[in-house]
Amino acid sequence: MSEESHGFCTREAWTEWLTDYNAIISELNERSYALVQSELPADEWIALYQHNSAQIREAYCRNEQMLDRHIRWFTRTPGRWTREIADPLLAALFRYITRIQDLGAAHEIAESLLDFYAPLWDEPSRMKCYLVRAFCLAFLDPIHLLDEVDADCTRAREIYERHFFNLTPEDRSMGLSIYDLLFDHMRTLLKLGRATAEGLDRMIECHDAAVRATEVVIAEDQGYEFNTILPDFDHYLGFAALCLSPEDCTPDQANAIYQAAERRYRSCKTEPGHSEFYRVRIELVYGMAQRLVGLCSDQAVLERIRTYMGSYAQSLFDSGTFSQHAIEAVEAIQLSIETLTRGGKYEPALYRTVQSFFIRYFSTRPYTSLADYICASYNYCYILTVLSHQTDRQELLRSLLKLTMFRQVQTAMHSIMVAELAGEIVDTLVRRKPELLVGLPGASSAAEVQAHAQEYHRYLYCGALLHDVGKLVCSSVINAQCHRLGDLEFRVLKMHPITGREMLDHLPALTVFRDIAFGHHKSFDGSGGYPAEYSRTTSPQKIFIDIITVCDSLDAATDNLGRNYAAAKDFSTVMDELRGGRGTRYSGDIVDLIDHDVSLQARLRHLLEEGRREVYYTVHKTILEESTGQHSPNTHTWQFDLNLPASID
Repeated sequence: MSEESHGFCTREAWTEWLTDYNAIISELNERSYALVQSELPADEWIALYQHNSAQIREAYCRNEQMLDRHIRWFTRTPGRWTREIADPLLAALFRYITRIQDLGAAHEIAESLLDFYAPLWDEPSRMKCYLVRAFCLAFLDPIHLLDEVDADCTRAREIYERHFFNLTPEDRSMGLSIYDLLFDHMRTLLKLGRATAEGLDRMIECHDAAVRATEVVIAEDQGYEFNTILPDFDHYLGFAALCLSPEDCTPDQANAIYQAAERRYRSCKTEPGHSEFYRVRIELVYGMAQRLVGLCSDQAVLERIRTYMGSYAQSLFDSGTFSQHAIEAVEAIQLSIETLTRGGKYEPALYRTVQSFFIRYFSTRPYTSLADYICASYNYCYILTVLSHQTDRQELLRSLLKLTMFRQVQTAMHSIMVAELAGEIVDTLVRRKPELLVGLPGASSAAEVQAHAQEYHRYLYCGALLHDVGKLVCSSVINAQCHRLGDLEFRVLKMHPITGREMLDHLPALTVFRDIAFGHHKSFDGSGGYPAEYSRTTSPQKIFIDIITVCDSLDAATDNLGRNYAAAKDFSTVMDELRGGRGTRYSGDIVDLIDHDVSLQARLRHLLEEGRREVYYTVHKTILEESTGQHSPNTHTWQFDLNLPASID
């Protein structure tokens, strides 16, 4: 192929190119994950971290050239598409979309090809575009893009079913992924308690259509390996029983769910090779489905769960197990307990065990787009259900930070840096400008402000640790430093304040920090930033949000270790930028405080230039300690005092 050529004309060539491109990203992700898990001395770890960052930066430049040549050359000038180029590319994407690591590029291709195929009246190709786009949306944010995922899956399904017998055997087989993704969407709604009567009817209708399509695919199988493991649609429908009580559904709906669960249960009894974890999950789904139709009491199901816990607790919750079937069995137990004890007492011991297992399980998942999608969906639902029962603020903070830290080391390092910077600023503020805090509840004078100095420090430190907790849902974007972020990825990234607010709103012990998570990307004067619907000017914690916003910019701009997509700026340059945004983007009072206090400036500069290495290694050390269960009393991140003053709490 000549240096001037763009794209490829065969599916095999496109598949090879996509495989090679994804391999670059996968290899760097594997190195990053291995580095996080390594037990190197501090200096060696920092040196290797910097080396890895440099390699990612090199890959970033190389990948940008590859994308510009073979993808953006077409997508940015759509008139260049031809069927010789587009058809084989779409076939490769449709076949391997769950393995694609650059979801932004895949989404850009799908969007462009939808426009290309529209005037050609090629509905099967449009079906593939819709499904590729749906997977990209779901993998990038499985929570806030649910409606868009559903809309694309619905469009794809309508074409799939209308043209079913005109599709190739491969397209019929791979098209089952439409139902697979739809059911994953529906399961998320069930876990969040958002099921409706109309939604259950749709779920049952979708199940019937999926089963009919699967029967054809199996009957015509000629040794193809399109779907090596066909989706288990009976289990998907039966899963609803874990989240529903009889009053939540009609008798017909309950019966349909029961029949699907029973078929899966009977099949499981005759199929060889299933693990004990798989059997526990299937049996529990069946028991909960029996309960829906009045064939089993709540107490009988609870007794079955106690039996499982007695017989399998050791292996189910063994940190060495960590199989997909084990996590699904644990989730089935947790969801069943949640449903069975709705409005009554929970099982605190079980919840603590589930919490430990979930967190340690997800800390071991590799860095891939599929793993990020699974972790984001599970973790978000888990936080809004299981963790919402946790009343101990220290343990709750510990759990949240681990869920973020293990999936996004860069976010963890950034959050601790912001916390350290914010601590220096608020201490100076209390000492030199306490009048700026007068007016907070319980602080009617400078003397009262100074009396609460330690409490304000604790509040702001913890708020800084949680300011980016909403990034938990978009790990695929946070970890995507090997290519330029596209419009969709930036859009997803800008949702993290909303996600942070949603999670903290459901965690009463930490709700006091919600405004910091929600407002730290809004401008001081409320005129810019995001989310658009929020103005921090009315927040009672505004002064604290002002501090976090400044510290957020200070760290992000000067990071010379962990950000591979932008060159670090020196402290003086960033100070000039703060002065330039004084009164609009940033609080004039906070900027002036830093600008006029030479000692504070020196401490901030030291943290950013010298202290960063220690913070980064602290994160690494903490992850190792959490992974091994051997905690150091000096790891202050987890042991921080969370007793806050009544004026804040």
